[in-house]
Amino acid sequence: MIKKLSIAFFLAFSVTGFSQQIPQFTNYLTNQFAYNPAVAGSKECLDITLGHRTQWSGFEGAPVTTYGSFNTTLKQDKFGLGYKHAIGLVALSDSYGPFTRSKLKAAYAYHLPLTRDILFSMGMFFGIEQVNFDAGNVTLINYNDDAVNNSRRSTIFPEITPGVFLQSDKWFAGATLQQTLGNRKKAVGTDDTRLTRHGTLMGGLNIPITDDWSIIPSTMFKFSKAAPWAIDVNAMADYKRKFSIGVSYRNTDAVAALINFNLLNYFRVGYAYDYTLSKLRVGGFNTHEVTLVVNPCGFRADPKYACPTFN
Repeated sequence: MIKKLSIAFFLAFSVTGFSQQIPQFTNYLTNQFAYNPAVAGSKECLDITLGHRTQWSGFEGAPVTTYGSFNTTLKQDKFGLGYKHAIGLVALSDSYGPFTRSKLKAAYAYHLPLTRDILFSMGMFFGIEQVNFDAGNVTLINYNDDAVNNSRRSTIFPEITPGVFLQSDKWFAGATLQQTLGNRKKAVGTDDTRLTRHGTLMGGLNIPITDDWSIIPSTMFKFSKAAPWAIDVNAMADYKRKFSIGVSYRNTDAVAALINFNLLNYFRVGYAYDYTLSKLRVGGFNTHEVTLVVNPCGFRADPKYACPTFN
């Protein structure tokens, strides 16, 4: 028998074997590359992003996600028509209860112009994922419980994620399919757990209000087999691509406040605070997320194919 907290995590892990297994981010506009390999090279300079998310802060064993990524243009056509190759790398660690998932993914993307104003790109993540189970974080009444003793402590498997991305200086849209291989892996006491394929659709646009201010509405849909759709809806007010503030709503969990600002022109700092709407709010378990984006070229709009968010 496993005590209530451990049971909750085992049940959650079993459920996620067929539903949500992908870390989520509230400030997704600042780290689109973490979701979509086709975003690699969408900026004209090396792009570095670091982030940390503490979900349901104060709840023992709650999800904690830390990640880092970079992407850059590898080669582009000498005529400046928009054709180019790009590469990138994402490293991520996601822990919850006795489980830790670590990912390392390399990306390749190819960009080509569809019109004078619209750029299309397609890309692929190739990488590995490792899932660790720490039995020392499980409190048992019966220490001979086969559900724990017969479980693997570590599992490694490959990961492939394709993606496509469209952008202009006014709007963007993208789609990815994560955990495409649907790998089978041994979970706690069972051989029947699979990594479920997860689809993600993301899009947004920049609506100028004045010469200095614009509104950036965006949305992200996440879906997988045998799980309800998760829908994030954001609305940001941006000032000269230097400062932005906004709100977000997630249908499955929370409302959030977001803020992003440039620092010394080469850094962008982002913070999101999620207020929990589920029953966990009784314990005051809310979420904090911090991101840091580094752009050695500085945050300025490129006149052609400029990102409609914050580049």
